[in-house]
Amino acid sequence: MFNYLKSYFSEAFASIMPVVVVVLVLSTYIPVQLDLLLSFLISSALLIMGSALFTFGAELSMVVIGNKIGKSLVKSKKVWLILLVSFVIGTVITIAEPDLMVLAEQLTNVSSLVLILTISLGVGVCILLASLRSLLGWDLNIMLLIGFILIFVMSYFVPVDFIPVAFDSGGVTTGTMSIPFIMTLGMGLVANRIDKKAKEDSFGLIALASTGPIIMVMLLGLLYNTGGSSSFDHSMYTQFSFKNYFVQFVDCFKDVILAVLPIVVVFIIYQLLTKKVSKKEMHKIVLGLIVTIIGLNIFLVACNVGYINMGYYIGEYISLTSFKYLLIPIIMLIAFFIAIAEPAVMILIEQVSEFTEGSISKQVLKIALALGVSIAAGLSMWRVFTGVPFINYAIVGYGVCLLLMLFIPKVFTAIAFDAGGATGGSLTTAFLLPMAIGASVALGGNVLTDAFGLASMVSLVPIITIQLVGVYYQIRLHVVSRVDALDDSIVDYEWGNSND
Repeated sequence: MFNYLKSYFSEAFASIMPVVVVVLVLSTYIPVQLDLLLSFLISSALLIMGSALFTFGAELSMVVIGNKIGKSLVKSKKVWLILLVSFVIGTVITIAEPDLMVLAEQLTNVSSLVLILTISLGVGVCILLASLRSLLGWDLNIMLLIGFILIFVMSYFVPVDFIPVAFDSGGVTTGTMSIPFIMTLGMGLVANRIDKKAKEDSFGLIALASTGPIIMVMLLGLLYNTGGSSSFDHSMYTQFSFKNYFVQFVDCFKDVILAVLPIVVVFIIYQLLTKKVSKKEMHKIVLGLIVTIIGLNIFLVACNVGYINMGYYIGEYISLTSFKYLLIPIIMLIAFFIAIAEPAVMILIEQVSEFTEGSISKQVLKIALALGVSIAAGLSMWRVFTGVPFINYAIVGYGVCLLLMLFIPKVFTAIAFDAGGATGGSLTTAFLLPMAIGASVALGGNVLTDAFGLASMVSLVPIITIQLVGVYYQIRLHVVSRVDALDDSIVDYEWGNSND
C-alpha cells in the first residue's frame, strides 16, 4: 500500500512542481513579498500532500463505492432504479468535487451552497440522460447538438455577466472525484449489451455531464443579480501566519464533511439493502473516506491560503507593467505542464489507447490535450486584455466542435468531449483563474465577463484538438484500408496467374 500511495505523491509532485518553478523564476524579476512567497511554498507542499491523499483515499473508497453500485444496477436490470441511482450519484459525487468548491469560493455574489447544489443537480440530470443513452444506444451527436442549441438560445436571455460563469460551471464539474466514478458507470451500463456499438457508448457520460450545469447556472442567472464584479478578496492572507492555515482548516473541514456526507449516506443505504460489502472491504472503504476527507481538507486550505493569492498577485502586478502581454506565454506555459500531468487526463488516455488498440499513441493524445489547454489559457488571457465577449469564443469554438462531428467517427466525438471534461483540473481554478482575475482587476475590467470563462475555454479547446486527432485517425484508417485492399488485389492477381 505504501508503494501505491507513493505513486500518487509522484503524480501530484509532477503536476504541481512546474507551477512552483515558474513562480520562483518570476519572483526573481518581480517584487514578491517574502510572506506571500513563503505562504505559496508551504501551500505547494500541502497541495502535493492533499492532492495525493485525496486521490488515494478516493481510489480506496469513492471508486469502490461507484464500482459496486454500478455493477448492482446493471445486474438489477431495472431501468427506473438505474435512472434514479444515476441521478442521485451524479448529484452527490459533484457536491464533493474540489474544483467546484474552489470556483464557488471565488464567486461570492452568489451563495456557494446555492451554486454548488444548482450545478450538482445539473450533473445529476445529465448523468440520468447519459445512462439512458448507454442503455438504449441513443446518438450522442444529436444529444450534444440539442444541448448546445438550448444553451445558446438561453444565452440571449441570461445576464451577460453570468454567461462565462455558467460555462465555467460545466468545465469544473468533472474532475478527480467524479471522473473515475462516471467512467466506471459508463462501462458498467454497457456491459450487458452485445451490439457492436456497446464499447463506443461507454464513452460520452462525461461529455453530457458538462452540459447540464451550464443550463442550470443559466437558469440561476435569471434569478441573481451579480452586480458586475466578483468580490474576490486577496488581502486576507498577505501576511504569513500559521493562524491563517488553522482558521482555513477549521472552515474547510465543515465544508468537506458536508460535501462527503451525501456519498456516505448513499453508500450506507446501499449496504443496508444489499449486504454486498464484506467487513474487510468495509474497513478499506472507511479508511479511504477518512483519508479522502483529510486530503480534500488539506487541498482546499492550500488553495485558499497560498495559491489563489499568488495567482492573483502575479496577474495583477504584471498587468500594470509595460510587459503585460508576457502574461500570455507565462499562463500558456503553466497550463501546458499542468495539463500534461493531470491525473484525470491520464485515466482517460489509458481508456482511449485501449479502445483504439494502440492505433493512437498515448503520447500523441497527451500532447494534443496539453496543447489544447495551453492555447485555451492564452486565449483567455488575451480576452482579459481585449475585452472580447466570451460568448463569441463559445459560439465559434462549439460551432467548430459540432462541425467536426460530421467528419470523425462518433466515438471520437464522445472521447473528445470526455477529454474536455477531464482537462479542467484543480490548478486551473486555484491558480490560472486567479491570474486572469488579478489582470482584469488591475486593468479595471469586469471580472465576471473578462476573467471568468477560463475554465470553460480550458475544456473547449482540447475538444477541438482531440477531434483533429480523430480526423487524423480517420484518414490513417482510410489509407491503411486502401493499402490492404491493394495488397489483396495484387495477391489475387498473382494467384490467378499461377493458376494459368
